[in-house]
Amino acid sequence: MRYIFRIAKPKDKPLLKEFLFLAFQDTQEIDSSSEEIESMTARYLENWGQEGDLGFIIESLEEEKPVAAAWFRQFSEELPGYGFVDKQIPEVSIAVLPEYRRAGLGRDLLMRLIDQAKMEGYPGLSLSVNKASATRKFYERLEFKRVREAGNLEVLKRAL
Repeated sequence: MRYIFRIAKPKDKPLLKEFLFLAFQDTQEIDSSSEEIESMTARYLENWGQEGDLGFIIESLEEEKPVAAAWFRQFSEELPGYGFVDKQIPEVSIAVLPEYRRAGLGRDLLMRLIDQAKMEGYPGLSLSVNKASATRKFYERLEFKRVREAGNLEVLKRAL
């Protein structure tokens, strides 16, 4: 398969919302129709495209559709994300459609975000992952380290 990478733009907010639902389901095993997920979606995507927001989307050229997305956003102590570490460290959201997993797309996306965050001068990136998820090992291979536990989640951070 052939893919293209592109920058996520404000007009991609509905698409990012779909990928965020997928990420929340994978991370937390909660129903995408729940009020909690709607509230968190608003926090992760409200005014998407503001200063400090950055993301990439992978599209399949053959199927002409988005198959993966990853982005980061900074949060505050007053309104933290699930993977909040501090206000200087953006939190990553990432999801790959199930039928496209295990093809290196998630790794490629995350490495692009890491490289961009370094160029922008951020001290690190954070994310949250379900403790029982196999993706935890994926993040560990990319040098994300456990910062703390929060219920069924682990908050991981990668220093840059």
